[in-house]
Amino acid sequence: MRCRLRARFDEWSGEMGLLDRQGVFLPYLHLLGASYDEPPGYSFEERVSAASRDDVLGIGFDADEFDKLLESNSVEDLRGILDQYGVTIGELQILFAWHFGGDYQKMAREREEHMYDLCDLFGIPRIKTVIMTPTELPGPDLLVERFAGVCDRAAARGISVAMEPQSVNPGFDYADTVDMLLAANRPNGGLVVDAWHFFRDPDAFTQIDRLPAASIFNLELRDAAAEPKGSRLDDCLHHNLMPGEGDFDLVRLIRTLDAKGVDIPISAEVLSADLRAHTAAENVARTVDSVAVLMDAARAR
Repeated sequence: MRCRLRARFDEWSGEMGLLDRQGVFLPYLHLLGASYDEPPGYSFEERVSAASRDDVLGIGFDADEFDKLLESNSVEDLRGILDQYGVTIGELQILFAWHFGGDYQKMAREREEHMYDLCDLFGIPRIKTVIMTPTELPGPDLLVERFAGVCDRAAARGISVAMEPQSVNPGFDYADTVDMLLAANRPNGGLVVDAWHFFRDPDAFTQIDRLPAASIFNLELRDAAAEPKGSRLDDCLHHNLMPGEGDFDLVRLIRTLDAKGVDIPISAEVLSADLRAHTAAENVARTVDSVAVLMDAARAR
């Protein structure tokens, strides 16, 4: 099961180029049908069914929701739904607290190992991680040591670790993230470029220039107005626009990564109250169409 599910993701590592990529990967929050702090708006099967189109490369999922689903479903039940629709889960979120010390280390390690177990059960090749509390970071050397430890433990299970900088609570930005990735120097540890956080960062283009192409693991497209609508958190979680419909220069970002030699699947993570009002199938159709138009614009420039 695990090898079969991973096959489509292994095919992404060919010598193509970002502008040659077709289709879109849908991270967990994009196809949730709700905000992160609400119950899912779509059932598991609704999401998997909606993602069964040929132009969808796979979906992301969440460790906590897996735990809830497994209270009333077996692993075989959920894998059967994935098999029925031919859908791959390519990413599991989200690893917290690995950078803390003290009692948090035990909690974080238990969650980490549990996420690796879920990856084994469902053939998931990657976990996503963030630092949400930058005011409580250890010194840079210890931070690098702890991140490298996560990467090494993940590598032993055949899993990669994708780090996403957050611009909602500035304090550990793209510069800090790139510093950590370069110092840790782990081939299975890399960067998630989320367009909302990228364009809210003061110096993100300069920072991605410092990374080798192989260290950029994911590009999550979304758009927004130049100035946040409401608070930064509200804008991030509820007021996104479809790629190409806002003020972010997504074409420049795509072409910059392509020129750098980045060869990864295109993702879309549009967090929008308007989008959540649609069915899962309508969500996917709108997303696929928007990404296709944007990629055509990037190729034409």
